[in-house]
Amino acid sequence: MKRKILVLFLLLSLFSSFSASGCTGFTASNNNKTLVGNNEDWCDPFTFISVYPPSEGSYGRIYFEAPWPPLSDSPDYLTSFGGMNDQGLFYDQFSHPYLEPRNSIDKPIFPGELDTYCLEKCATVNEVLEIYNQYNLYFLHSEQQLWIDRTGASVIIEGDDIIYKEGDFQVVTNFLHSHPELGGYMNAFGRYNTVVGMLENMTDLSVNYFKSVCNETHSDDFTWSTKYSNICDLNNGIVYLYYYHDFEKCVQMNLSEEFQNGPHSYFLPLLFEPGDNLPPAKPSAPTGEISGKPKDDYKYRVKKTIDPNGDNIMYLFDWGDGTNSGWIPPTIKNNIIAKHSWNEKGVYEIKVKARDIYGAESEWSDPLVISMPKNMSLYLSLFRFFDNHPHLFSLLKRILNLSFNNFEEII
Repeated sequence: MKRKILVLFLLLSLFSSFSASGCTGFTASNNNKTLVGNNEDWCDPFTFISVYPPSEGSYGRIYFEAPWPPLSDSPDYLTSFGGMNDQGLFYDQFSHPYLEPRNSIDKPIFPGELDTYCLEKCATVNEVLEIYNQYNLYFLHSEQQLWIDRTGASVIIEGDDIIYKEGDFQVVTNFLHSHPELGGYMNAFGRYNTVVGMLENMTDLSVNYFKSVCNETHSDDFTWSTKYSNICDLNNGIVYLYYYHDFEKCVQMNLSEEFQNGPHSYFLPLLFEPGDNLPPAKPSAPTGEISGKPKDDYKYRVKKTIDPNGDNIMYLFDWGDGTNSGWIPPTIKNNIIAKHSWNEKGVYEIKVKARDIYGAESEWSDPLVISMPKNMSLYLSLFRFFDNHPHLFSLLKRILNLSFNNFEEII
């Protein structure tokens, strides 16, 4: 059966969609040893790790969380991408083409996040399945979840279908095993086949071998690149972390030791920031229309700046009206482009700053001053003129003061 599916995946990989995020997850077990590997391919690099020690009625656990909405300068909240608890239970989620679950439509909706609840309350995959069976699984219309426990049991929960592990390993990317004809994201079938091939030929179940699998399946594209990778030893409660597919530097987290420090969280990029890291250079002033109509969209550009350490950079436009563009990843073109519309009449200053993958931010650029609507452009032109020639402004002020004093003497 596995070989037939692989052949179908090879054919369908030609038609995979590249419009959504892609991740790669896999697990293998033997002789009371269970490892999990995962590449998290996502647009936002600024992941957080939240640690919750065990308490009465709750297992100790860690969550990998990302800002939502992604790339926002002021996210509404953090959403969990996956996690692990002190019982050796692990989960992660993977996007897939839309397919609405129908089998559980008459069941109640869980009042919260079902996955994080199960990590808090469950020790085994079977316990997770018992809880999931009680609730409406509509939230899995565009994501599937991989659940694994320390015994080596694992399942992919797709919504209407549950894919159980066959043999010593299981792999999940960004397609539905039950409906591969729907396609997948970001070479999902190719990544799947690569992992299956490597695990079939594995002679040593080890962290190093899992690291090599992550390395073979990571994404280099900055917009949807592999932001972090993690390998979890479910029997010993150890997490091995890697950032931006750099598998030379590893940060280890021992859950037992982390729980001794009480509830806390990490900004994952800071765990990997070099000691000599410098922020990006100040961007140049943005360019674009300097006047227009409220509620119309206008495009603005800024030239790419440089990072002293050669890190990838994202850009944020401040529109001067209390809103911003969110962080924009670079493209292959020289300019970063964003568009915006202003709802109210007025004069606004647009400025830009840059941030590297570790969170170090540049200064704000010099502003581009614009007016809404166009009939304010005369005042804007005068403002710019005197801003560029401050000595003329002082001279005009003196002339006006003299004229006013002469007028007082006449009357």
